[in-house]
Amino acid sequence: MKKTRTSLNQALQRGQAMSEYGVITAAFFGFTVMSWPFLVQLLRALNTYFQSIYYIIQSPIP
Repeated sequence: MKKTRTSLNQALQRGQAMSEYGVITAAFFGFTVMSWPFLVQLLRALNTYFQSIYYIIQSPIP
């Protein structure tokens, strides 16, 4: 009887761990999808910034 109870507790702990993993993974992917437009704008801004730096470096005016 004792063995059955410990194996049941282990199974319940494994089930809790899997459900927590599922919730955290879903939240991670949800936040990634929601913040995707912001990330695209951030990358475009960084690209524009670096292009302007290269333009200034290569300009003939000292």
